[in-house]
Amino acid sequence: MKPGNSSDVVYKEVVIIGNGPSGIALSYMLSGNLPFLISDSHPDEMLSMRLSSAVNRCLVKQDLRHLADGIEGRSTNPVSLLLDALLHPCADIGLEMEPLVEFKKVGAEIDHVVLGKGPPGGSWHKMDPYILTLSLGTWMALPGLPFHSRDSGEKRAFACNVANYYVQYVKEMNLSRYFINNAIATNIAPLKGTRKEREAIERLTENLDRINQSKPCRLSDALNYLLSRGHRKRCCKRPREGLCQGQSPDRKRELRRDRSVSLSCDSISCDSSSDSFSLELKNARVPFRITPVCDPEQKSNWVVETRNVESGETTIYHCKYLVLANGASDLPNRLEFSKVKPDPEWLFHDLRSLEYHLDFYIRSKGAEEVEPVLIVGAGLSAADAVIATRGRNIPVLHVFRNKSADLNKQLPENMYPEYHKVHQMMKDGGSTYPYYTAYPEYTLFDVDETSRSVILASKSGETLKFRVSFAAVLIGSRPDLTFLPQEYNLGVKKDLPIDCKTNTLKINKLTHCVEGFDDLFAVGPLAGDNFVRFIPGGALAVVSELYRKNNDYCCRFT
Repeated sequence: MKPGNSSDVVYKEVVIIGNGPSGIALSYMLSGNLPFLISDSHPDEMLSMRLSSAVNRCLVKQDLRHLADGIEGRSTNPVSLLLDALLHPCADIGLEMEPLVEFKKVGAEIDHVVLGKGPPGGSWHKMDPYILTLSLGTWMALPGLPFHSRDSGEKRAFACNVANYYVQYVKEMNLSRYFINNAIATNIAPLKGTRKEREAIERLTENLDRINQSKPCRLSDALNYLLSRGHRKRCCKRPREGLCQGQSPDRKRELRRDRSVSLSCDSISCDSSSDSFSLELKNARVPFRITPVCDPEQKSNWVVETRNVESGETTIYHCKYLVLANGASDLPNRLEFSKVKPDPEWLFHDLRSLEYHLDFYIRSKGAEEVEPVLIVGAGLSAADAVIATRGRNIPVLHVFRNKSADLNKQLPENMYPEYHKVHQMMKDGGSTYPYYTAYPEYTLFDVDETSRSVILASKSGETLKFRVSFAAVLIGSRPDLTFLPQEYNLGVKKDLPIDCKTNTLKINKLTHCVEGFDDLFAVGPLAGDNFVRFIPGGALAVVSELYRKNNDYCCRFT
């Protein structure tokens, strides 16, 4: 990159925003590693029957809709369920079987880049390193490299070992050249407008090309003059394709970004001796944006602006396909009072920060002198905070809006005893557990920064005030999509913000294309796949669609 805050332009076939497991799995397949079905011996007889015709064939070229028909599980995306069923056959009922697929490096090495705020692994590097995963350790693996848990015989794995595994994976799979760490996407924009706008422009260009084949045409001269009017600086020396003969060289201009031209007429016709046709635009308005720097091959559909978090330098990528893989945990959910005034320095929204500052506070004052810690939330993150705080012999004030829910169906007690203990404490209220007091159906109403106090409010309007050492508001998180254009509303529920549990991006569930686009994809939590097990299937859906769209991708498979 250039020194200072200058920007370069880099051309890539695919840009992936997010370097967590979703971005890593997709990079692995884009680099040419494709899944082959090696057996149809699946306990599900109907699935086995469908697989029989695809044995020894690459799944990228198979009818994935047909193969995935009828499979159910903890994902709503059919290809995610299909590949999980092949990589972990009947895992949910406790069977341990060999996978029915293997990956071979026989596909095209599609030029791509993976952008991430930190090292490969994404949010796994931000977690408390000694929290155990919800999934079994073996389920945290990505294709091609097993994950061996080294956590004292635990079936689950420590978060720090999972994070290290993803760093190791990128190195061992020779993917490092595709990864740009410490890069934040600050803005994206389509280079050629929306799909409908691009189609209208393509139709217009085709008609102008037909005029060009016959003789100079006043209509096309006028249209091209409108497209170039007011721009005196040429972006590149290469002549534009499709200009009519006889057109003045001064009119061959590239439009600057964010400029638009509207063409509107009820009926335009052009007759020539060699061809005759009628071009109808029926009150059509055709706004579009043109790349600010000439693309030598005119294939780019997106511009992605990034900033290096260490140097502040900017790099701009132009790409044909853009993939959103930036997870679900970038922005913590906040309470209403936090939205109108800044949080005090002793209020946190993540467990790791709470533990770091609490340990320092204990060393400076002694555990006996430390005031209680307030924890807000009823989910697993809040439960982790309760466990971590009580483990330091510090009293906990636990606030949650509703009475505790039953965890038995989702988290069996024999696998998740620590969470069931917290659940029991929430039901008991803390009367029989030291260092714990529950405040069900209360909310954190406000904080007094000067006295280091919190004010709680009950459903009936009663208020309580407590001095605390720290407070942690752990009520979930949401993805950071601030780089999207403001007019984009991509969620299933258009009037609500994107939330990876209740309002994911609206996608074609077979191809993972975002609705309304044929060159924008979403994988991982943004697409509803919140478990690592299902992430490779989303990558397969995207790669299969890219191969379908591009017959020129070099490949050596059946």
